[in-house]
Amino acid sequence: MIIQVIPARRMPLSLPFLDYSVPEEFANKIRIGQLVKIPFRNKEEFGVILEIKASNKPNIKTKPIKEIVFEEPVLSEKQLYFLMDISEFYHVSLGFLLKGNLLPLQKTKLKKIPAANRAANLIINKPAKPQVYIHKNETEKTEIILKKITSGQTLILVPELTAIKKITDILPKNILNRAVAITSELTNKELFAKWLQIWSGEKDIVIGTRTALFLHWFHLTNIILTDEGNSNYKSWDMAPRFHTRDAALFLSKHHGAVLSLLSHTLSVESYYFAKNKVYNTSHDLKIPPLNKTTEIVDIKSERRGGNYSLMSVDVLNEFKKNKTGDVVFFLNRRGTASYVGCADCGNILKCPHCKLSLTYHQDKNILSCHYCKFSEPMPSVCKNCRGVNVAAHGAGTQLAEELIKKITAKTGDSRPVIRIDSDENELAKLKTEEDKIIICTQLAWPYLVWNKIKLFVFLDADAPLFIPEYKIIENLWQQIRDVQYKLPSESGFFIQTGYPEHLVFKSLYDPDLFYSEQLAERRALGYPPFKYMLKLLAGNQKADIIEKEAEKIKTDLFHLTKGISGIKILGPLETSPYYYNGQYWQVILAKIGYENYKQNTKLLLSHVPENWKVDPNPNSLLYFY
Repeated sequence: MIIQVIPARRMPLSLPFLDYSVPEEFANKIRIGQLVKIPFRNKEEFGVILEIKASNKPNIKTKPIKEIVFEEPVLSEKQLYFLMDISEFYHVSLGFLLKGNLLPLQKTKLKKIPAANRAANLIINKPAKPQVYIHKNETEKTEIILKKITSGQTLILVPELTAIKKITDILPKNILNRAVAITSELTNKELFAKWLQIWSGEKDIVIGTRTALFLHWFHLTNIILTDEGNSNYKSWDMAPRFHTRDAALFLSKHHGAVLSLLSHTLSVESYYFAKNKVYNTSHDLKIPPLNKTTEIVDIKSERRGGNYSLMSVDVLNEFKKNKTGDVVFFLNRRGTASYVGCADCGNILKCPHCKLSLTYHQDKNILSCHYCKFSEPMPSVCKNCRGVNVAAHGAGTQLAEELIKKITAKTGDSRPVIRIDSDENELAKLKTEEDKIIICTQLAWPYLVWNKIKLFVFLDADAPLFIPEYKIIENLWQQIRDVQYKLPSESGFFIQTGYPEHLVFKSLYDPDLFYSEQLAERRALGYPPFKYMLKLLAGNQKADIIEKEAEKIKTDLFHLTKGISGIKILGPLETSPYYYNGQYWQVILAKIGYENYKQNTKLLLSHVPENWKVDPNPNSLLYFY
């Protein structure tokens, strides 16, 4: 007997599994999905059985497996096919996926686990279309979740760790007793204990981040993806670079599970698919404006009136009025100023490695790159024209902190001022009961105690507006909508902008306008959801080497796809930052029509070296995140 085994280790993409023979003593015990020990080169490795062949041909020489570690399958056939889809779609080794997502391999403990009843695994349902649910508040969200929890296993997906507690807090005790939380932060011992609870059927509801997708599902009936529009669902910093929603679609397909997408604000892609009946909706799809008054402050008008402070008159007055509760000033840039430039020649001082603007830090009088940590003293003259009109522009969290401390000293406000960014991380102080003033970047977002916030201010909402990334506008709009959703109705919400007429701000009370204009723009430019996007990137310690490699690959792909309709190759381009983690990076982009996109993607990737990273439908074109 010959079996195909997936070794639990990184393997070449062209060799996802290996053939092994089965010794006579194991012949009647072999099952698909079992964990086995296999000889691999000069050592032994774990592996999972993918397929059983009828007989061993005499002319085929194969090594025998060493042992069956656990007679019960640790992965169902459905889950194996799910992993194969992920491997193919995201161009990542099947063995690498298996190694990263298999249960903690505690051989001794496994042997003591009794067999489980898996009769339900034989039931295969044809999955329905994903169902979209729009909720206006947490009460509606809770009602939807509770209605979706039925018999069988239920997976509730959340975008970040802090959201797990928010789900557990809303579940009644009888439901919570059936639930277990799965995250990437669990130790092997903790993960094994939770795995055993799921395995035995003691727990049949799993609440988790994207890690939970790869559990040993045997009777999965419901998948509930909360906060569908949250950008944290997209993995950008590790392989595979999958979107949790897309992976959940694969999981739903193989298990016949019902996939429900919940959100107060849908992503542009999901809105389009719901509008065009690719996803189901229980009613005519309409994203309602959230019941939250939002004050848009025209900062340009403030400048014309002579106020050049970081804080507008309206915001300052509102701040002085709020003597209790938390106040949040949001500014998604660190440092004293966001860039330094010459007023004479227009030269912007940039990092020599990353080619991004250097940030000014007044306390040390230095210019710093927040990616590669390059720094240099603040120059007194322009390196380009030798002019003396070199000045800092824009504002960062450090400057905001200095300004707010001056204001609180004058007004006698005794609340502590806390700055949270990657330079100054005081997250622990957010857990204290005392009222506080918080100056923060996106880093603090999941940890804010929203029901304590009396005033929330976007100090400078304009920074992302003109970055050439197709999703940057959507991300800002989602961010603002999230504040509207989470902030108590009686709290103040101010957005300072120099462009109050911009789509982001004028559509806050007219979501249909936002979606229609964004979709029109993406259709014209050939971006998702109208085209499938593939991002290829690689780095090297030497810039000239990676530039030559990228140019060659681009040329090869261009000739390969010549005459094939629906494929457009762009690049190569420098990433932003150009220098990252000790390497210089290049990116190649491919726009692929949805007709035959799987075949065309496979064709492209067959001509891309395995050291290149693959990011399907990326969140950004040039950035790493």
